[in-house]
Amino acid sequence: MPDIERQPVPLVGDALGDIPAAEQLLRDIMDTVRQPLIVLDAAFRVVLINGAFLSTFRVEPDDTIGRTLFALGGGQWDIPALRVLLRDKLALAPDPGDLDVDRVFPDIGRKIMRLNARVVLQELQRPRMILIAIDDVTERRATEWLLAEQRLELQRSNAALNEFASVASHDLQEPLRKILSFGERLDLAVGPALDGEAREHLERMLSASQRMRTLINDLLLYSQVTTRVQAFTPTDLSGIARDVLADLETTVAEAGARVEVGTLPVIDADELQMRQLFQNLLGNAIKYRRTDVPSIVRLSATSSDHRTCTITVTDNGIGFNQEYADRIFRMFERLHGRAEYDGSGIGLAICRKIVERHRGTIAAASTVGQGATFTVTLPVTQHATGFLS
Repeated sequence: MPDIERQPVPLVGDALGDIPAAEQLLRDIMDTVRQPLIVLDAAFRVVLINGAFLSTFRVEPDDTIGRTLFALGGGQWDIPALRVLLRDKLALAPDPGDLDVDRVFPDIGRKIMRLNARVVLQELQRPRMILIAIDDVTERRATEWLLAEQRLELQRSNAALNEFASVASHDLQEPLRKILSFGERLDLAVGPALDGEAREHLERMLSASQRMRTLINDLLLYSQVTTRVQAFTPTDLSGIARDVLADLETTVAEAGARVEVGTLPVIDADELQMRQLFQNLLGNAIKYRRTDVPSIVRLSATSSDHRTCTITVTDNGIGFNQEYADRIFRMFERLHGRAEYDGSGIGLAICRKIVERHRGTIAAASTVGQGATFTVTLPVTQHATGFLS
């Protein structure tokens, strides 16, 4: 049977007294809701609309009341999936779920509208009424699509990092091992007989090869922060600190340093990465010490709201100019010459990547000649499994 363009609608009366109390309550509720709402009768004719529907779709009541939904706006609502929802699914379930409608609407352009339909005011002596709630999800869908693209790009990036890790650990290491091996053999065989420029060339070749090995290993560690991860589990940071200090025992002794460790909490974390974080921060604090005073390093933690913990590593070392506080977390950034301090300049970049993976922040504050303080803020509890990039 063809849709009827306009028919008398029982719910819409000329006087308020003609409208039952329940129907008037429905009108009042609809008028207070900012979401577009529309009520249909059993023949899918428009019975009620609210102001949000009129303003959203830029229509007038005379253009809608009494008309069949599928005929509105030149047929813009004549959508097969909507017909199925109203004529079939709604008969089987009072709330059949949501339906997304992607259409170009007159005057407002392309929109993605989420529709939710349900039966209301259904009584034995009265025909059923259908309430349709409409939600503009255009921006939400665009955000979801953007996030999906970014997630795909992140997956590609992680795949590239995995590929790099494989190359760094095998393909690059193998020729480097040969250079070092033959260089060391050459040094043993003819090194003592070399002097002057020849000796200098051999030493520089071996030194450069060792630096290259360190650089490749550090790059591999950097890539593994996101490619080789473990789930977040309850981690005792005090135990982590004890293990790291045991590993650094020789370094601490040779530097004549004193490391003081306060009470540290248990948080959700990747245990191996926490070890790496502490080792880098404590190792740096000891490395960049002053020669005129005994080295003192303090590791402590505080928690003001029990949702985050703030970990600080403070030293009395050489410090640095505060204007470089952000720069030191970049890869390969060095504030001091290689002759003064060894390393590749990746350690603090690894620290930042670990902290960011744990949804935290890291910052540094320092004054030249007066030491430095590194502050790490981490959530006490993490979401889900912790396999994040």
